[in-house]
Parts: sequence; structure tokens; C-alpha cells
Amino acid sequence: MPSVWTRVSPTLAALLLFAGIASAEVVRIDIRQRDDAGTHERLIGRVFFEVDPTLAANRGIADLALALRSARGRVEFSSDLLLFLPKSPDRARGTVFLEVVNRGIDQSLGLLSGARQVDAAPESWTLGDRFHLEQGFTVAFLGWQFDVRPSQGLAFQAPVAPVDGTVRVSYVEAATSPRIIGLRLPYCAAEASVADARVTFRTRIEDASRVLPRETWQFDANRCVARFPAASGPGIYEVVYQASGSPVAGLGLAAIRDFASYLKYGPEGATLRENPALMRRVIGFGYSQSGRFLREFVRDGFNADERGRAAFDGLLVASAGAGGGSFNHRFAMPGQAGNSVLSILRPVDLPPFTDDGLLAKARATQVVPKIFYTVTSTEYWARAASLTHTSEDGTVDVPLAPTSRLYFIAGTPHASGVLPPTRVGGGFQHNLNFAQQRWTMRALLVALDEWVRADTPPPPSVYPTIAKGELVPLERVRFPVVPSFPFAEYMPQVWRMDYGPAFADARVITLEPPALGAPFRVLVPQVDADGNDRGGIRIPEIAVPLGTYTGWNVTNPQLRDLRYLAGLLGSFEPFAQTADDPARAGDARPSIAERYRSRGDHLDRVAAAAKALVAQRLLLADDVPSVVRRAEQIWTAVVATGAR
Repeated sequence: MPSVWTRVSPTLAALLLFAGIASAEVVRIDIRQRDDAGTHERLIGRVFFEVDPTLAANRGIADLALALRSARGRVEFSSDLLLFLPKSPDRARGTVFLEVVNRGIDQSLGLLSGARQVDAAPESWTLGDRFHLEQGFTVAFLGWQFDVRPSQGLAFQAPVAPVDGTVRVSYVEAATSPRIIGLRLPYCAAEASVADARVTFRTRIEDASRVLPRETWQFDANRCVARFPAASGPGIYEVVYQASGSPVAGLGLAAIRDFASYLKYGPEGATLRENPALMRRVIGFGYSQSGRFLREFVRDGFNADERGRAAFDGLLVASAGAGGGSFNHRFAMPGQAGNSVLSILRPVDLPPFTDDGLLAKARATQVVPKIFYTVTSTEYWARAASLTHTSEDGTVDVPLAPTSRLYFIAGTPHASGVLPPTRVGGGFQHNLNFAQQRWTMRALLVALDEWVRADTPPPPSVYPTIAKGELVPLERVRFPVVPSFPFAEYMPQVWRMDYGPAFADARVITLEPPALGAPFRVLVPQVDADGNDRGGIRIPEIAVPLGTYTGWNVTNPQLRDLRYLAGLLGSFEPFAQTADDPARAGDARPSIAERYRSRGDHLDRVAAAAKALVAQRLLLADDVPSVVRRAEQIWTAVVATGAR
């Protein structure tokens, strides 16, 4: 091992003992930087892996059998690592918090600790209020996405399989004036395929495409950029072509599996006593893209390592909705997210959606983790969250597994806006929703760890159901009349998709674009008289509101024909200040003055709402003062400055 391992703490030395002994999956850990992070030591380095393609645990990795093998018959790959180790075992919680990074960057530090990253290099990541560390977690971040460059965050190096295949790249044009589009391709076109490549256009996702004449567009000299004229107005342009050499993207799933297993069990032959006390259990965390990664991880059987042991004890799958991702197939595009963010018709929102199918392989191998699913309002509007707990036709509720809980944080957006409220340069029709998940998410992480560690029953699930009338089709939402804030008339759709006969088993797409079947029926939360969501955890912003908070917004100009709203952004529309405020003309919602006697009255009610959540274990008692301070900031931004 490198000399940087000299003069280390006893706890760290135990980890290094592991790092010096090759296991079947983790070959070695090279650390290039180690420094003091207060209660923890920070390590930055790289983890080297190898897997046996012949083992049953690895046969679901697309194209793994075609990758180059070492002299040992293994396939090799590696991941960037950022690790925070508690200095004192006495202060260690005994649990690893392993975040599946989102496009190379953390999400939990910002979401739970209020950190703001300005540099993708892990040396520069800030920790906010250090919540994870102060709670005593060992905290790990591992790269898994082959198309993240080192300058973009934690990277992953995967071998390339010598295969050919069909690639489709979509581009949505919103402008109406003619121009030339230069679309960079994620995979360069094979030279032999240039003559047969095509560019198509359609105005609606479900429409048949029109092929552009071949003489009107061209590849660049390297066949890595396609240039074509945009002269048909808003719609979808697609380039379909053949490419050669596909990274074995599914090894990213194996990397997360094997590193989690390594932290728990150590190298091959280690006994439990050799594993440091700070790493008895592992909780996986993923937000948005990386939450979808964890759904696919469990669905495809990756929670069982090569020896059949459980990699993760618990998972906090946050803001993933019903989807998986383009993570494990030939010519994968892991950064693509689905129709709701204009990554058109990617293999993302595919069944099974509910626990019955999602956990089937984990049940068969007896490695089912305890799972907390969390969703914001946006996931119902843009990530088909209702399909995780309803039938595919949207007519009946489907129960969760006994090992799962679902928490809907009502009124919150997938991506929060800022104070004071803004429309971000006029690109959206409404102010961005600034409600925060932070305080509830912190409490849920602690509750999940207590469930995993001591089998302490977690808070009951809180989410809208069909049976209670809290989950309804778009046309049945009883939104109040607000002239300045009309209700959304459409929402993204999720279709049944056929990628060809080789996709289900070999993970090879042969049909691009996919053939579309009937859309799934996606439902959204019913709202109260203020337009705020029912059926979920009502954080203080929603329980004691100063306006309407939604999970949807509308682009300016609209993309109505594509049924595209505003991606993953929500809206905020303040109440009128007083009953006779001209801004209230025609507004069915009572004014702020009609609701609260004063600023102090409002803050008292916020404190009471926060304490009620503490009693339900949905907010930590230590966070109540911070919640009230945040409410003061909102009052100042919305009332004192008259936000509109």
C-alpha cells in the first residue's frame, strides 16, 4: 500500500488492513489524499474491482461476457471514492451512509445539510452543517457512471465491449425561427453507418416521425456531431444511427454492490470481529437519478453480492418516482431521465413499478433491504410516482411491502427555488416553489437507521390513496380559482414501450424509437381549498401557508404538444396581502391578513406545526428552532416585501 497510510488512527488502520488484502470483488483501494475533517478523517482515492462474468450474480450485467478479461478470467473496473471515517469508535453510529452520487456529485449534503457545492472536485465539497458527520455516520460517496468526466465529480472507469448497435439521440426544439442545430452525440457514429443514418422530426411524442432528406443534414468529420436545419417549429428531432464499442455500463451497479459489501464484511476470509465497529450496517442513499438507480439495483437483483449476502441493510430512495434508468443496457445513457425532462422515450419508466415486482429477486435470495421511499409533489406530476402504489390502470391502491415505507412530503418540489421567490429570468410562468424537504428528510434518515439497527418500528407511511379520495386523475383535481395562477391543463405521459425482442433478456435495444403501447394512468394528489396537496406530510410551509405550493410549473413559451410542463420544478403563488388587495380580485383563497393576526401569530403556528411533526418522528426536536427561523425568512420574503 502507498506510504500515505502511515501514522493513521486505529480505526482507520483496521480499514487499511482490509485495503491491503485482495477480495474477490474489491482488489485494492488507493488513497491519494487523507486529511482532518474534525470528528472524521477524509479520504479521497480510487477503488479497484474485478468480477467473475460466469457467476450468477453478474450475468444480468449487459455485455459483461464480451468484455476483456484479465489473466484470472475477471473483468476489471474502478471508481472514485470520497470517504469520511469517524475518528473515535465511541462516537461512531455503526452505520455507513453510502450515497450513490448523481452525475458525479452529491445530493444529500445539500438536501440534508444545506451545503452548496461550487466545485465538482471532491476536495472542494462542503459539508454544510455536517449533519451526517455529527450523527456519527461513516459517510461514503462512490462513482458509478462511466460518462462522468473526472472534472465533473466522482468518475467511473468501465471496460468497453466490442459490439455494434443502434443509437438514438433526441433533441427538443422550442424556438420557432429557422436555424442550424449542432447536436453532440453521446456515441460517435460508425463510419460504415453514415449512409443509413437518419434524422427525423415530429411535433408530438406519440406521432409518427417524418424523415428529413439525407442531403439536408450531415455528421462532422469525426461523426460525433450531427448538424441539421430546424425549420419546422417546436418538436422533437432524433438522430438514429449505428455505433461501435459500448461501455459495460451495468458494472456501475456491481461497483455499488461490491463496495457496500466490502465495507460490511471486509475481504474474503475476514471475520466479523475484524470489521471496525463503525461499519456494521450500510444504508444506501439516492436522490432523483441515483434514487432511480437504487430502484433498478434492487429490481435486478444486485442487493445480493457474489456470495449471496445482502449488500445494503437499508435504502433511502428519495425523489425517484416510479422509474429506473438507462443504466444497464448496450449503449446506455445514464444521464437521461425520461419524458418529464425531455430525455424522450428512454428505458426509464418501465415496469415493475410496485414492490411486488421490484423486490421479487431480493425476496428470492432473502436479501430484502428495509426501504424508505420519499416523494415530493413533483414526482407525482413528472415522475409517475402514483404507479409505485397503484395498479397500472390507476384504479386501485396496491399495498407496499412490509419492509417498505412511503412518505409524501406534500407541496415540495423536486428541485427547490430560492428566496425571495423568482421566475428565473422569465423562463417559467410562475415563481419557483422554495419549500424544503430538509428537516423531514433528516428525521427520516435517523428513523431508517433505528429501524435497521435496532428494529425500532418507523413512522407509518404517509401518502395519498385512491380509497381516501386523495389521489385522482388530473381532470378531477379541485384547484381553486386563482386568475393569476391557472391550473395546469396537461402533464407528461408514460407509455408502455417496446425496444425489440433482445431487450428483456440481453439488454440490447434493436428498435429505435421504441414502439409505443397504451399510456399508463398516472394520478396526482388532490388539493385543499388553497390548492395545496392533501394526503402527505404537511411540513410547516404547507400546514401554515403563505401561498399555494405545487409540484408543477409551466415553461414560457409552453410546450403543450409535448405535454411538457417545467421538468422537475414547482410553483409558488402567494396569497393576497389583505382582503381588499387588488391582487385578490377573483382569487378564491383567503388573504394573509384574514388568516394570521400578525407575524408573531404566524410563527407561533409554525412552531406548533413543527412540534406536531416531532411527535410523529417526522422532524427532529433539535431542528425546530431552525424551522422557525426559516419561517421568518419566508415571511419577510413573501409578506414584508410583498412578493408577487
